[in-house]
Amino acid sequence: MSLINFGDSLKNARIPRRKTLKKLGTLKCDAVETTPVVFGGRLIRFEWIRNNNWGESGGVDRGLGCYSFVDMENEEIISTFAEDHSFGCCYEEDGKMYVCGVRGGGGGQILDLFVSSDLKKWESSVALTFPDNISLFNTSICKGDGEYIMAIEIGGSHEAVGNPFTIVFARSEDLVHWSMLDMMEYSYSRSRYTACPCIRYVDGQYYIIYLESAPLHRWLPYIVRTKDFKDYEAGVINPVMYPDNDDKQVICPERFTKEALDRIENAVNCNNSDFDMCYYNGKTIITYSWGNQIGKEFLAVAEYDGTDDEFLKSFFE
Repeated sequence: MSLINFGDSLKNARIPRRKTLKKLGTLKCDAVETTPVVFGGRLIRFEWIRNNNWGESGGVDRGLGCYSFVDMENEEIISTFAEDHSFGCCYEEDGKMYVCGVRGGGGGQILDLFVSSDLKKWESSVALTFPDNISLFNTSICKGDGEYIMAIEIGGSHEAVGNPFTIVFARSEDLVHWSMLDMMEYSYSRSRYTACPCIRYVDGQYYIIYLESAPLHRWLPYIVRTKDFKDYEAGVINPVMYPDNDDKQVICPERFTKEALDRIENAVNCNNSDFDMCYYNGKTIITYSWGNQIGKEFLAVAEYDGTDDEFLKSFFE
């Protein structure tokens, strides 16, 4: 496994001015690990509702975490399900919603799969089981070259985990039955912290936006692409985004209490993490979290005036 020499790609790079994402502001306090998705022509959002052991729980006293879908137009909850699960993701295809996530409060060894045609009734099965010395966290699913690929963030003492965290990969032909790629041969990256993957496939390349730790407690999303999950090319433009005051803009401030608005205004902001996206009505919709990366986080949204394919390619050409 290697990262293609970044210096070589810079020597003769020609990067014209390009469209960039626009941060729209904060949607919610104490929410992370979300996925925007279009279902039935409607823009909705998948969320992990955290339990009390994971940072601030949003004012809800929960001993067990669960999942929910939220209407992004009015922030109304559509459904809540999968009690005692954490760190999930979703993928929609042919009118079915597929949700995959970690059984238990986080750091477990079982990935469960939930499937629904109406977001109300869910069929569940075990997608993957891992050894006891692996801890499971964030996942992301995309359709690739004749198969589906899941990117999985792992920690623990297993030799496949380098400088936690590390991203490994699984494949499926039907979105239900999954098998792992050899974790020692196919991963990114054991040399440093690589977490929170968002994976997409465009024109023969798998693009991965993931979280890097930077000096002085900074956490930034970077982008790489690969054809084989062995050799990776870093975007000539990186990081994808950076914490700034635009994160603290508030969308629909009337939905927040005075205390919540004060929290947002005065929060430590050294993190843009948990990046995910979908294409909707001519724009790429992006959800991400900002905050202090140790429990006090906020959910925000950004947009790119173009397709998600265009957005991904813009970091390389």
